[in-house]
Amino acid sequence: DYANSDITASNFPTQGSGQQNAVVELVHFGRDMTSEAVLKEFEARGLRAATLLELLSFGATYPEKQREFPIIALGSVWRDRDGDRRVPCLDRLGSQRKLHLYWDDIRWFGHCRFAAVRK
Repeated sequence: DYANSDITASNFPTQGSGQQNAVVELVHFGRDMTSEAVLKEFEARGLRAATLLELLSFGATYPEKQREFPIIALGSVWRDRDGDRRVPCLDRLGSQRKLHLYWDDIRWFGHCRFAAVRK
């Protein structure tokens, strides 16, 4: 229903071409976490953070999941004009689905899920 206007091909360029198969897992920590802590935990579990394209693919396959909880993809980062790091997130606003950008330097709430892919 809504996509942040800063989510563009120039802000989030893709690499490579063709089709790739990646299984996106949703990781739930059940507590507030920083992005740094999430990435360290991913490393320990043999995971990497999903990219924007992987997040979009997951959202297309499971369009109702983002109504249950925010799903964050820490594998794609964009710096806005103020120099702040932003990451994509599938979320909701009321009954609407949205693709939004959130500041990467926040503490993520315990109900969030993080999109990850096995290395």
